[in-house]
Amino acid sequence: MPVTGSLSRTAVNAMSGAESPIGGIVTGTIVIMSLQFLTPYFFYIPKAALASVIVCAVIFMIDYEVVAPMYRSKSKKLTFLFAS
Repeated sequence: MPVTGSLSRTAVNAMSGAESPIGGIVTGTIVIMSLQFLTPYFFYIPKAALASVIVCAVIFMIDYEVVAPMYRSKSKKLTFLFAS
């Protein structure tokens, strides 16, 4: 999924404390250099390992206090739909 690349880069910048656009420039430069020189070796990385890197980078962006009320409200709507 190409969308998660920018999301995980943003998460890494936020976790590292980058507060200016220079953080994005540095991250973009590192991505471009890794694509330039390391692309042939990406073939050997298992997809599960790549997915775990994305999950580990994005997991800190979840607000756990909001998840429970969202789950409860969704489950009430689903029970209402199935009850009729």
